[in-house]
Amino acid sequence: MAFVMPFFAAIGSAAGASAATAGAAGLALTSGAFSVLGAVQQGRQASAAAKSQANMDEYNATMAEFQARQANASAGRQEDEQRQRARQTIGAQLAASAQAGAGLNVDLLRQSVYNMDADSSAIRYEGALRAQGLTDSAALSRSSAVVSRDRARGATAAGYVNAAGSLLNAGTSYYRASNGVR
Repeated sequence: MAFVMPFFAAIGSAAGASAATAGAAGLALTSGAFSVLGAVQQGRQASAAAKSQANMDEYNATMAEFQARQANASAGRQEDEQRQRARQTIGAQLAASAQAGAGLNVDLLRQSVYNMDADSSAIRYEGALRAQGLTDSAALSRSSAVVSRDRARGATAAGYVNAAGSLLNAGTSYYRASNGVR
């Protein structure tokens, strides 16, 4: 540690300070340089973290949109399957009625068709609700990504502003140290 004060004195002398204040002036300049570098690095790290969050939000939005398309497709398949089962049930009812010699029961047929349509509509509606929820989630994630990108730009700018403040502070400290002002 014995080399520290001569090191700062050399920096201060190189910057034009008198021998008596060279160590303090060198310390002020070195401290200022580290503060400037630290402020810039902190801004860059905050920016990188915000960009990473934006990328994650974009990924989540893409996945939610994919899941919304899957929900619609799944509901369509379920609706088709339900309609097929309902048609088979109606066919079996008609066959049983004809085999029994009872003739066509129009009320039973009407009710069966009504139930088939109601079930199909419910399946389609549930799928649409799931898809809409996922689409809304995707929009929210995309909005969050925009905010994160704005925060990244702001963090970079804040790092440079803080660095400028550190530089001004270092200059003031150097001036005070080199001129003996407290």
